[in-house]
Order: sequence, then C-alpha cells, then structure tokens
Amino acid sequence: MRVLWKIAILLFILLAVFYFLDSRVKENEPLESPVKHGTAIPVPDKEFDEQQISGPERPKTGLSTFVGKSSDELIESFGEPDRIEPSAYGYEWWIYKVAHNFMAGVNDDGKVNQLFSADQSADLKPFSVGQNVNEIYRFSIIETEVNVVLGENIYTFTLNSQDLKDKILLKFNGLYAQVYVDGQEDIIEGVRFIDPKTLVVHQPYDMEYMGELIIARHPSSRAQMEVDRSMERQIFELTNIYREHHDLHPLENNYWLTTLAQNHSKDMAIGNYFSHESPSSGNLSERLKNQGIEHKKAGENIASNYVDAIEAVHGWLNSPAHRSVLLDPDATDIGTGAYGKYYTQVLIKSDHKKKTESGLMER
Repeated sequence: MRVLWKIAILLFILLAVFYFLDSRVKENEPLESPVKHGTAIPVPDKEFDEQQISGPERPKTGLSTFVGKSSDELIESFGEPDRIEPSAYGYEWWIYKVAHNFMAGVNDDGKVNQLFSADQSADLKPFSVGQNVNEIYRFSIIETEVNVVLGENIYTFTLNSQDLKDKILLKFNGLYAQVYVDGQEDIIEGVRFIDPKTLVVHQPYDMEYMGELIIARHPSSRAQMEVDRSMERQIFELTNIYREHHDLHPLENNYWLTTLAQNHSKDMAIGNYFSHESPSSGNLSERLKNQGIEHKKAGENIASNYVDAIEAVHGWLNSPAHRSVLLDPDATDIGTGAYGKYYTQVLIKSDHKKKTESGLMER
C-alpha cells in the first residue's frame, strides 16, 4: 500500500512538471490570411448600376483629407516625418510617430495614397479609435459587396462574415476606409483611409474584376530586406499601441528575440513550410534554448500572406489564441521577424538578464 502511495505521488509530480513546462511556452496554430494575391476572379460581363459606385461625401476635416494630396501638404501641416520606410508595393511609408502617431503612404509622384492610425487622439473623422463599432452599424451603410471603378475596369470586393465583424470596408467619393475592429470588445482599434488604386493593389478582401488586374511590382532582393526591417518595426510599434489600448505595459524590443524571430520567418519562407516547428531548429522552446535566451514564460505568433504589418497584427488580435500572446500581461520583451509574407513575433517574460556581445548571460 505504501508503495502504491509513492507511485501515485511520483506520477502527480511528473504530471505537474509536464504541465508547468507546457504552460511556460505557448505556440498557437499558424494564422494564414484568408485572402491570397493571385486569387482574384475575372468576371468578363459583370453588371452594376451607378448607385453601387457612388458613395457619400468624403470627410471635410481630419487625416483622410490628405489622401490624394501632395506630400508637401503633409510636411506643411505636420513637418518632416520621423522616418521614411519602403513598402512591398512601391510606395514609401512616412512614419509620424513622436507627435502625431500615424503612417502615410506616399507614391513615387509625391501623392499620398493612404493614411493609417491607431492613435486614440488622431483625427479620423467620421471615426475614432476607441469608438464602439455599433455606432458605425447604426449610422453607416455596410455593404457585403463594395465596387471600385478605375477607368473601364471594375473591381468588386466581397466581405465575408468575419470582415463585417472586424475589418469593415466603407466607401466615400474617391476614398475608402478600412475600419479595424477588436471583434471581442467591439471597439475600433485603427482606421486606414486609402485611395481606390492602392486598395485594388493590396487586395485585402476577396475580389472579382472585369478588365485589367493591377499587380504591384515585386521588390528586388535588396529592397525586400529593407521592407522586412520596416515591417518588423511596425509590428513592434503596433503591438505596443494595441497593448496600450488594453491598459497593458509596453514591451521592450529585444535584439536576441528579434534575431530568433527573423531566423524563423526566413526559415519558413526558404523551407516552404508554415509551422512553429522548424525542421532544422525545432520548436520555440528548443530555439530559445539554442539562442541562450532565458525566460520565465514565452509565446510565439506566426502569420503568412497578409498585406502588411497592419493586417498581420490585426489578424493576431482577432484570433483568440494569438490574442492571448499579443496581450499577455506577463510579457516584458518582444522580438519581431518578417521575410516576405511570413511574419513572426516572440514574446517572453524575461528573467531580467541580458545577453552580452560574447553571448553570455548577465544581470
């Protein structure tokens, strides 16, 4: 009888150890964008009427008024951007972070093609970050099909039930608004005002088209590296903005975690797989150990085929499992990695040690 008790106690201890180890490192199912470039469906004889094309008057004030204007007007109103970064679609991102916290897309011809902000103080009329999305449902016409006309070409975006809940597309005259919603709390997290052509190039929703399909030029290998670094910074900053919205402390950008995340995104792209488990370097727990990164808790989110950092982070926020990593109140440090359309973020609860240049751990 005493032997049985000892065996039972031993089994209990082993189960407790396995549970503890499992809860320290969290890996979610990979998150893949429901929309992929190259899947737009040609429809030769699409019918529509003028009412399907026109929209309400665009806002008279706020950030949306800069879409279609010269970047000189941005500088006149807000000064020089805090930094300028490349995108995967040929335009530049002008980042206004310090005072205004918004991003503006600027074409080669110096025209503003879009503006995005998740800042609660940003002037995003007729919307505002933190607003309950039910107000939009009450006062706006939400359509499941939204048409864009460029010359003789017609593009029709179809919003599925998930889009209607957390990524609404609204049209104005010559302008479109993507309203990013926290689907769990029904609160607006960010808004992107975008011109018709850039919306078509992005193709963020299921799309049919009649006429010519507009495709963005692929950046060179060197340019793609710069785009990847840009995406990583944006993922880091947007993650902290969303954490602030939910009354959580910001995360510290950790060089060694970023290296780990970059390597995993690159490994997935080159190895043509999509998983937390790397054929060459193992799962997250093994990769953290191999990098010598000590932690009390760790979680990893991966995503693929999203338009950009804005869409990837929004996808994580609205997936319950990925959200629990993104908004983990225990997390202290983050690393972000991008390689083409593969995105990785790793969050840990640090043990308050840092790596020296020699690779050793010290306080």
